[in-house]
Formats: sequence, structure tokens, C-alpha cells
Amino acid sequence: MKEDLFDKIMDEILIPIEKLDYILDTSYFLKDTGSFYYTEGYYHPGGRVIGKIIYYPDKKGESFIHGRPYTSVVKKEVDGEEIYIPHDEQIRIHYQVDKSLKPEQQKLLVADYLVAVPLDDFVGFFDPKKSLRYAMEHHKEVDAAVRKASELLEVPVERMGVTGSSAFGRRTKGSDIDLVMFGTPEENFEAVKKIWGMSYVDRDKRVVKYGKFWPLKFYLGKQEMCCFFAYSRKKDIPLADCRIELVKDGVVAYGTIKDNINSYYMPVILELEDVWVDAERDEDIRLIIYDGAVRGEFFLGERLHIEGRLIRVTNGEGSYTALLASDGHNVQKEHFHHGVPKFKQEIMRM
Repeated sequence: MKEDLFDKIMDEILIPIEKLDYILDTSYFLKDTGSFYYTEGYYHPGGRVIGKIIYYPDKKGESFIHGRPYTSVVKKEVDGEEIYIPHDEQIRIHYQVDKSLKPEQQKLLVADYLVAVPLDDFVGFFDPKKSLRYAMEHHKEVDAAVRKASELLEVPVERMGVTGSSAFGRRTKGSDIDLVMFGTPEENFEAVKKIWGMSYVDRDKRVVKYGKFWPLKFYLGKQEMCCFFAYSRKKDIPLADCRIELVKDGVVAYGTIKDNINSYYMPVILELEDVWVDAERDEDIRLIIYDGAVRGEFFLGERLHIEGRLIRVTNGEGSYTALLASDGHNVQKEHFHHGVPKFKQEIMRM
């Protein structure tokens, strides 16, 4: 029987929910059911937290967290190989394991495969910087890798945190380190460019998993580093304290990336020019992709084909129209550089 250290470790690193300032992307919360909940993005409307359950308590679970059995919602082992559970199946599991979640109440405009949980349902949260200090103190391999990454990326350890299982004090043999870097968009972009320089150029540092190349991951020797980025100033967060409304669903748009300074956060946000929406010329527009799996994949000058929604974003400074894709698969890179391909429209007229 595994020793139950759960309460002891939670007392060390879990912060009471009433001390929460604002919700960070890629951070962990502990739900009143005992589930570990992962936040996605910076848009959290109406006192709710958008994200997903990662681990839930399960007496038959094979993933032990500080002595207690849990089951993962996002990964499972098949024939000795770890695979990702499809998004739609993850959502079905959410409703099975947490009866407080109701499908009719969870439907989100910005994301199809996430849920929104009332903030009052959480007992506490894990601060990435506090969790990193705990991980470096208790795990020598984390301490060594983080210090090496700090030197390599020229980001002080003081600007770093940790997410993933390390956020709640759990380490398993061979697991990656999910590093969070805090800074202004300009500061963080300098680190992103260094990671791109490794992941795109150096095969020994390149990470390919689950059939996908990950541009914001790299290897330090045998240690896999997965990098996330957080805004250090609330005023830099594009979707903080805003309201989002649907203007039109099912639009087809094309545009060329003219600014990608927020392309490595979640949600990915791109500024587009030479824009066409539903085969009509349009003004420059912002594209919001509410899918963290495509962080760091977009570059200046790339032409995009988007299938998504037109939305209106309203904040304290005013409002603007934007394109929204709730799944990264709905954004494709085009071979066309100008205008809009009309093949589909011509075929539909036949």
C-alpha cells in the first residue's frame, strides 16, 4: 500500500481559493470532489473557470497521487503505449465522473472540448512559482534541469514556474517538466525564439510525440522540457475581463499573419491582414484560436484558411470584431498568398 501523504503535501503547496487574484492559464485547481482541474486560457466569464479535469479520484485508478488512486481523463495506456484520449471522449468522461457538471450548462462559445466550472467549486489552487520552488527542493533532477533551462533561455529562475503534475507535487520516473515562464509578451517572445532555434534546427533537441512535432518543447539531454508562457501583467492579457458574443457562426475566412506576438500563449492570438470573410474582402482582424495544442506554430507572412465564428469582444476600452476557431484543426496554412481561393464556391454553384 502506498503511503498516504496527500493532506501533508496539500498543506504545503495548495493555496486557499479565497486568496486567488486572477486566473492564470495553464494552472491547476483542486476541486471539491478531489479532482485536479487544469485551466485553459485567460477568458473565464461569469465566475466560472474554463478548463478540464485531468485526474479524478478512482478507487480502481492506477495513477497514484501522494498515495491516493486517481485516473487520468486525458491519457491512457493501450498495449503498453501511452496515448491521448480523444477530446470528445474526454468530455463524456467529465460528465460521468462529476455529476455536478450538466451538458446544457457547459456549452461554450469559445471552446468545444472544455468545460466551465463555477469558481466556488474549488477549494484551492496551485501557484506555478510556489510549486516550482517545492519541485526544485524535493527533486534534484528538476532543480538541475530548470537551472540549465534558465541559463539556456536567458530567463531568470525568478520568472519561472511549473505546471503539469509537478504543480501539485507529483513526479514520476521519466516524466517531462512543464515549465512556465512569466514576462511581458516581448520578454517571453525572446525565449520562444530561442526554443524555436533549438526545436526546428537541432534534431537531438526536437520533440515528436503522439505523431506530432511540438515547437515549444525541447530535450535537455534525456529530460523533456515543455514550455508554457504566462503574462506577468494583467494589462497585457488580450481577453482579460471581457465579454464575448456571437456575431455569426460557420464563417470561412482567409488572412495573412502580420503579428504573432501572442501566438505562443493560450489562446493563440494572431493579427491578420489581406482578410477575406465568406468570399468578401474585409478589414484587418484578430484571430483567436482557443486550442493550446497549436501554440508556437504560426509565423509572420503565413496565409491561413479559417473555419470558425465571427465574435464581438467587449472590454473596458471598447469592442472589436474577431475571428474565433475553437479547434486548431479548423485553421490550415494555405499555399495561396493573396486573395481567396474560390474553387469551393464555384463547385457549389454547379
